[in-house]
Amino acid sequence: MVDAYGSLYWFYLLGLITLPAIVLGLLGRPLKTYTRIASVLMVVLILGWTSGQLWWLIGFLVYELALLKVWLAYRLGHPQVNKWMARAVAVGATAPLFAVKAAALFPTLSVGFLGVSYLSFRVIQMVLEVTDGLITALPLADTLFFVIFFPTLVSGPIDRSRRFQQDADRRWTSREYAYLLARGLALLLQGGVYKFVLAAWFTTQLDWAVGWPRTLAYMYLYSGRLFFDFAGYSAMAVGVSYVFGIRTPPNFRLPFAAESIKDFWNRWHISLSFWFRDYLYTRMTMTLMRMRFFKTRRVAAGRVALLLNMLLMGCWHGFALHYVLYGLYHGLLLVANDWYEKKCPLYTHRKRLGYRLVAIAVTFQLVVFGFLLFSGHILAI
Repeated sequence: MVDAYGSLYWFYLLGLITLPAIVLGLLGRPLKTYTRIASVLMVVLILGWTSGQLWWLIGFLVYELALLKVWLAYRLGHPQVNKWMARAVAVGATAPLFAVKAAALFPTLSVGFLGVSYLSFRVIQMVLEVTDGLITALPLADTLFFVIFFPTLVSGPIDRSRRFQQDADRRWTSREYAYLLARGLALLLQGGVYKFVLAAWFTTQLDWAVGWPRTLAYMYLYSGRLFFDFAGYSAMAVGVSYVFGIRTPPNFRLPFAAESIKDFWNRWHISLSFWFRDYLYTRMTMTLMRMRFFKTRRVAAGRVALLLNMLLMGCWHGFALHYVLYGLYHGLLLVANDWYEKKCPLYTHRKRLGYRLVAIAVTFQLVVFGFLLFSGHILAI
C-alpha cells in the first residue's frame, strides 16, 4: 500500500505516472486512454495488490456497476418512475457504505477500502440521475473511469459524472493544456505547503493541549490542523486532476471568512455539502411538503430537512457519537440561521462592514466549537 499524498515514495510514483500525461498534453494529444491506465495502476498501488482492500474494491465495483446497469435498463424500458423501486435501488446503492460505517464500530472487523465514502457518493449520484432521466447511457469503461479516478480516490473532492465526462472526452490544445498544467502544479505546491508545513505545525502543538484546562487551546489548534490537512489533500488532488486534463472542482473557498453558518457550508468541503444539498436535502424537502405534516409547509419542511440532512452528513463520517453530535449541532445552527435571516431585524444591516466583521467572528467561534465536537476530544476527557 502507498500513502497517497502522504509520503515521498508517493510523490516519486506520482512524478513517474504524470510525466507521460504532461508530454501528451503539451503535444495536444488525447489524455483519456492513458489516464484510464494510470488510474488502474495507481489504485492498485494505493490499496496494495495483495491487500484485502483491493478485493473489497473489486467486489464493490462489480456490485455497484451491475446495479447501475440493471437500473438503467429498467428505466429505459419504463419511463414512468416507480417511486418505491427507485428508493429500493438507492438504498441498495448505499448499502455497502452503510455496512462499512457500521463495521467501523467494531474494531476487530476489517471491512471496506480507502475511499469507499467518495466512491459510494459517485455511484449514488449516478443512480439518482438515472432515476431522474438525466443519464441515459452508461458505457462501462467511462463509468468505471469516473468511479476510480485515482487523484480523488482517498480524499475527494466528489465530482459529478456528466461534468467529469465532458473533460475526459475533451482533447485539449497545447495552449489549453499548458494552462491546466500550470494551474495543477500551483495547486500541488499550495497543497504541499498546507499539509506538510502548516498542518504539521498545528499537529506538533496539539501534544501539550490535553485535559480540561487546555481544551480551548485544543479547539483552535485542532481546527487549524483539520483545515490545513484536509484542504492540503484536496488541493493536491485537484492539482493532479488538472495535470490529467480533468478540472475537478475545488473543495474549499476561504471557509473561515464565512459570515454565517450557511455561508460556511458554501465554502467548506464544498463538493460534499453541495452533494447533500442537490441529492438529499431538496428531495427530503419535497417529500415532507407532499406529506402535509406542516401548516407552513415550505418553511417547516425545509428546516426539518436541514436538520435531517446535517445529521446524515455527520453519520457519513461515521456512526460514533461525536460524529452524530457534530451533524446534529450543525443542523440546529442552520435551522437557527434560517430563522435569523427571515425574522431578526439585525439581518437588515448585513451589508455594513461592522456587522460583517462581527458575523465572521461569531461564525468562526461556532465553527471551531463544532470541530471540537467532531474531534471527540470532549467525550474522551
